[in-house]
Amino acid sequence: MNGNLQSGGLILKADESLFITDIKNYSGTYSLDRANDQAVPIHYEGLFWFMNEAGNFLYYSDQLKGNVLCKLDIVKQHSEVLLDKPCYQLQRHEDWIYYIHEEDHRLYRCSTSGKRDMRLIDEHVESFLLYEGQIYYATPNGIKRSTESGEASEKISELVTSLLIRIGNKLCFSDAENGHRLTLLDVERHTVTMVDNIFALSISTDDKYIYCANRLNDNSIYRVDPLHGGSIRISGESADYLHVLDNDLYFCSGREWHRISLFGGEAETITFIGR
Repeated sequence: MNGNLQSGGLILKADESLFITDIKNYSGTYSLDRANDQAVPIHYEGLFWFMNEAGNFLYYSDQLKGNVLCKLDIVKQHSEVLLDKPCYQLQRHEDWIYYIHEEDHRLYRCSTSGKRDMRLIDEHVESFLLYEGQIYYATPNGIKRSTESGEASEKISELVTSLLIRIGNKLCFSDAENGHRLTLLDVERHTVTMVDNIFALSISTDDKYIYCANRLNDNSIYRVDPLHGGSIRISGESADYLHVLDNDLYFCSGREWHRISLFGGEAETITFIGR
């Protein structure tokens, strides 16, 4: 999940439905039939970004409404605005929604009802994730961590990035000051490993491997083993917005959505019906 949110949170499985957002024509959010690679419009208007699932509920930032925080009840077919602020990179954690304010770039959280909105980190935050009771967040001055309430902040790395995902006890990111080279930071040992010949544009994970669009090879898709450091190319397509779901990798090429098995093979194009 944390990798998909870094890529926009544009595809999500919730209540046996698979939601996918059209970012080519910005025509809305759709329900995807994986058997036929066809997406059909859902009953709710909106361009959903950073989708988070919670049972029958969906939390998201609606681009058609100025990126405000919204909640969708899938069963009752009802949506509502929870927080009238431009929210970026939403992450639901227990009874909280963590988000970056799009205008001041500070990190906030509010309850899942939209109440108790509060600022947690009073500095520019590029990206963040939650892991074992702590927030790990990227700033222009390096990578830091704090408690989930934003206290006891400390810098753990001088490296700078705008993409931050986790696999095991390692933070994975593209090093902005080193050509966006794919880099791993062990948060327990504080060791840094740079992956050979991988300069990442977009990254995601299935919690075993890292998947990324490699700038070094026309943004084609590579799978990286974070344990041994090896990598293989699984698709020659020029890719962005990588999302991993079940055993499939979804990506955009020319703003069109495609799907490929994590085990490789030919990519299939997803067709949007009725747009």
